[in-house]
Formats: sequence, structure tokens, C-alpha cells
Amino acid sequence: MPILRFPLVAPLVLGLALGSGTALAKRKAKGLITQMEEALAEHHSYQVPATGTVEVAFSPDEGSENLVLKVITSARHDIRMLSYSFTSAPVARALLEAKRRGVGIKIVADEKNNTSEDRSGKSRAALSLLTEAGADVRLINVYPIHHDKVLIVDGETVELGSFNYSDAATHRNSENVLVNWKNPQLARVYLEHFARNYRQATPYQQRY
Repeated sequence: MPILRFPLVAPLVLGLALGSGTALAKRKAKGLITQMEEALAEHHSYQVPATGTVEVAFSPDEGSENLVLKVITSARHDIRMLSYSFTSAPVARALLEAKRRGVGIKIVADEKNNTSEDRSGKSRAALSLLTEAGADVRLINVYPIHHDKVLIVDGETVELGSFNYSDAATHRNSENVLVNWKNPQLARVYLEHFARNYRQATPYQQRY
């Protein structure tokens, strides 16, 4: 099945609006960063402008992994990754190749899923190789499940969806991957979320 591509032509709404009328206009005037801070403080969602191009793909074996690899390969400066399960050898190889070409990589992954529950040892091996290569890898355990599956690339592109970075997500499960290319304001929102989780995580200790 081919990967689907289409330009964004309508406003992208992430959850509930912050407000309406004059209140919304005032919040927009304060700028995106202030809007984000207020949204977090008030436990509300927020809006960002629709821009760039959306690309989507699905699993099993319908292009999802290839789209994730395309995003990683596109990186020129930095990759920020939030992960639950991380056992995909192709994704690990792509990240290693990105690191070798000078891309800065920071990863926050669920601790339990990638250590004590990693019966195959694939997660520990992948994270250890990335740590050895100089990637900044951290594990997080402050939530029952760190269920984020997100890539933020070069501060402008966001990959998200149900797709775990795993062999099962590629070949067995029904999954989806969505990429918003070149939407810096959306990337900024996700970078704020990444920064919160990064602060709550601890450096990964290599283990094989």
C-alpha cells in the first residue's frame, strides 16, 4: 500500500481549543511559548498553525517503518525521540548512522519495558549501542507507562502515531505513523513535552 501524502489546508487542532473570542485573541497575542505555558498550567490543550505537509503510513507491512526511517534519514542537526518499546534493529541502525554523520541525538525511553521486561535483550542492546556511539539516552519511570512514540527532527518535523519502534509494530500489528514535515511551531510544542520528560529521566547505563 503506498504512503499517503497531502498538504495541510485546514487548521490543525490539537485537542480542545484554549478559548474563544477576545480571550483566544489575547492568548494568541502573547505568543506561542506563553500559550504553551498557560495550557500546561491550566491542563488544557493548545492550537498551532497548519503548515507543511502531512505524510502517513500504516502497518503491518504497509510502509510505516519506511516512513519512520525516512524521517530519521532526513535529520541534519538533531533528533529528539520519545519511545515506549524500542527493539527495532532498522530504527537503531538509522539512528546510529545519523549519529555518525554528526546529528545530535537525545532519547527518552520507558524504563521497565526496555530493561526488566526486555526478555529478548534487543532493547538493552539497541540502547547500549546508541549510548556507546555518543547518543544521550535516558530512561523514565515516573509514569505507569511512558507511552509516547515521537520523533522531533531539526526543530521542524514531527513523527507520531501508534507505531512502537519494534518489529511487531512493523510486521504484525495494526499501526499508524503520521509525519508533519516542516511545521516548526508544532515541533516546538513537542520539544516542550520532550524537555519535561527528559528532565524526569535518568541516564541509561550500558548493559547487553
